[in-house]
Amino acid sequence: MNARKKPGKFALKRMFGERFRAGSYATFASAIVVAIAVMVNLFVSSLPSSATQFDLTSNSIYSLSAQTKQIAAMLDKDVTLYLLASSGSEDSSVQRLLNFYAGLSGHIRVEAVDPAAKPTFLDNYDLDTSRLYQNSVIVQCGDRYRLVSYNDIYVTEYSMDYYSYNYTSTTTFRGENALTNAIHYVSSDTLPKVYVVSGHGETELDERITSMLKQDNFDYETISLLSLEAIPEDASALVINAPTSDLSEDEAALLTEYLSGGGNVVLMTGYIAAGEMTNLLKVTSAMGLTAEEGIVIEGDRNMRLARYPHYLLPTIGEHDITSALSGSGYFILAPLAQPIAEVDGTSAQITWLLTTSDSSYAKQKALQMTTTEKEDGDADGPFHVGAVSELSGKLFWITSDAMLNNNVDNAVSGANSDLFMNALNWMSGQGDSISIRAKSMDRVTLTVPQSSATMWTIIMIGVIPAVLVGTGVIIVIRRKRR
Repeated sequence: MNARKKPGKFALKRMFGERFRAGSYATFASAIVVAIAVMVNLFVSSLPSSATQFDLTSNSIYSLSAQTKQIAAMLDKDVTLYLLASSGSEDSSVQRLLNFYAGLSGHIRVEAVDPAAKPTFLDNYDLDTSRLYQNSVIVQCGDRYRLVSYNDIYVTEYSMDYYSYNYTSTTTFRGENALTNAIHYVSSDTLPKVYVVSGHGETELDERITSMLKQDNFDYETISLLSLEAIPEDASALVINAPTSDLSEDEAALLTEYLSGGGNVVLMTGYIAAGEMTNLLKVTSAMGLTAEEGIVIEGDRNMRLARYPHYLLPTIGEHDITSALSGSGYFILAPLAQPIAEVDGTSAQITWLLTTSDSSYAKQKALQMTTTEKEDGDADGPFHVGAVSELSGKLFWITSDAMLNNNVDNAVSGANSDLFMNALNWMSGQGDSISIRAKSMDRVTLTVPQSSATMWTIIMIGVIPAVLVGTGVIIVIRRKRR
């Protein structure tokens, strides 16, 4: 039996040379891949969070609105967002949101501060310590600052379920609203002023609404028209909320003069019977609007609350005030509303904001109404129960005095108060601040539609494995042919 022949020196040299070259190529290729990976990581780490992190929550908790992006783009001053939290206890949602802000503008900087490690840091600020919690944020621009409390970011509200008589709670994420308005506040040179009219049995704005005024950077003050010779020059708008008695002739003349000079009025009224509130209606008539007789009953079950046909869910018209609401699928709830009509011959630009259906009707004997069923003499709809009139000045008018009632507003997730605030922001030239919606925290799961789920299932368990198997087969065949 012949012994196996040992390879010669040339064969050994060729064999080890090929292996060396192959190993060298592999080492070189690996080095290139590692270098590319390091470079990509360095590049990605230099990008803002808005370009590297994506919001996959069903309610877009971490997505910033167009209003926030516009305000950030208009910044010409440096703003610092200080996250107050013990090291290692930072709220990931708040921290991520702050990083998104930093990615919007070179004028926005985020800095985490541990008060325990820097005990003198808070000495520089005059803060309400009752609102100072872990993961609160101080927003500062120059000498101006505002505390955004953790309780301003996560807000839990409780309401009574009148069917079960149990309290239910809803937690909303209001981080964007609070932070954006704080940035706007500290970087603004002047703040708009709102005057709330009193002296006619008006419903006082509750703490919830006044808090929204502060958060949207309004300075507000209660005034009596009787004591004024003219509306203050710094008034961005007047608010008249559900008066129960009429204006005097002098007050009506004062308001009419204010509107004709470019003033702004936000008006919510209850039912005005024929022959009543004549002076107030002189003011609205000067702006091209008046009230018609009756209380509106909605015959379309899709445009009212169940079992309450006088609690209207009217169609929302197109206007800058309503765009953020109608585009997001929210409802406005208007209980016991009265029709608004246009005055003949007016030159005012009228925009109907809230309109009932063709199935609605107006009960003519509103105060003596014994049934909500349609009767002979009841006027046929549709009706307008909310409008904006623009002439020299601007009038925003809703004919429902329960518009800002807390329970009514909660029934539509705060859309009523948003509409009110939107009107004030629009009138005062703060259109950028219009309605940054709070986002519910009660559901933060990723929701995938069935069509998308099917597509991703095919890709994950079909296409990707097939591509990998096919690539492997091609590599094996090519190697065998060498």
